[in-house]
Amino acid sequence: MKETARWLLPTTFVLVVVMVGLLTTPLASQGLSYSRELETTLTRSSVYAVGTDPFVIVTADLNDDGSPDLAVTNYTSGTVSVLLNKGNGTFADPVDYPTGTGAFGVAAGDVDGDASIDLVVTNERGNTVSVLFNAGDGTLSSRTDMPSGGGPHIATIADFNSDSLPDIAVPNFNSHSVSVYINQGDGSFADRVDFATHLSPFGAVAVDLSGDGAVDIAVTSYRDGYVDVLWNDGKGGFATRTAMQLDPELWSVAAADLTGDRLPDLIVTRYSTGAITVLVNRGGGSFERSVDYLTGRGGPCWATPFDLDGDGALDIAVVDGYAHRLTVLRNKGDGTFNQKVEFETGKGPSSAAAADFNGDGHSDIAVANWDSDEVVVFLNLSE
Repeated sequence: MKETARWLLPTTFVLVVVMVGLLTTPLASQGLSYSRELETTLTRSSVYAVGTDPFVIVTADLNDDGSPDLAVTNYTSGTVSVLLNKGNGTFADPVDYPTGTGAFGVAAGDVDGDASIDLVVTNERGNTVSVLFNAGDGTLSSRTDMPSGGGPHIATIADFNSDSLPDIAVPNFNSHSVSVYINQGDGSFADRVDFATHLSPFGAVAVDLSGDGAVDIAVTSYRDGYVDVLWNDGKGGFATRTAMQLDPELWSVAAADLTGDRLPDLIVTRYSTGAITVLVNRGGGSFERSVDYLTGRGGPCWATPFDLDGDGALDIAVVDGYAHRLTVLRNKGDGTFNQKVEFETGKGPSSAAAADFNGDGHSDIAVANWDSDEVVVFLNLSE
């Protein structure tokens, strides 16, 4: 991938009360056997030129036609590209909307209650969060900017204070914190409240990890390699956290029930080691680090859970920025993985999003390629 050191900017310190949790030692770093049988499951269907340095891609139905569309941030262009689905898995030409300097993460949700999906973009160089409001037809008609902490990265949207309104959480890479913005009910947000994390938080996901009905936040720290879980007090406060140490250069974190026990597990990409780690949720706020899976030569930066083969068990799609490939790990059905299959993406893939793009009942994958300034769509041909 292109040089990532430009994201490692000067740091500041934020303090809150923390609770440090222990994490069990992994059983092994496990290689995966290659499955040629799975090579026919995905086909590279279409490629779309977008802005310069596309980074994070999401999927949502932006024009309310029942088909999932795509939105991707363009870091150097300072824009977000919207690609509307034609209904058959192909997409209209991208429409670009200005955001702020260094458009980084993007999340989708109806933040103003008009039943249309809006976009929230973090601007890493501008230290702002942009809310782009959907006019109802997939066009983004207006924008509001809010100040963030230093170097806002990958945003996540969820109802944190149980008022049925979507709020925003943003990890701040340079100020070592997560900013929470509480929705006021009209598309505006209260001033942010910052909660401390470990050094250089990168990715975030919002999900109820403890089963208490309140949405928690899991965050990866790039610099010192922790996964922080910020526990929701039920009112949208996150003063308590559990810290689980892996190794430096953690990128994305995703949540999904991989084991079938109805508890969301965590999937963490470890950029420098060429592996992903699955943290199995054991209930009651505890996690077990079981097996680390080697995915390639180094550079796994994004993991997306999806069902490749239609067996009901969630597999994991991993994009590798150095190897220029998409690697899919096949779930045995119990949350463990022993097979993989690889697909060439284009240069420098940075993120992926999964949805049924062509309406055939199978999960497809879209990949953002940072180096080649494009989005590639893979359609699932599984029977």
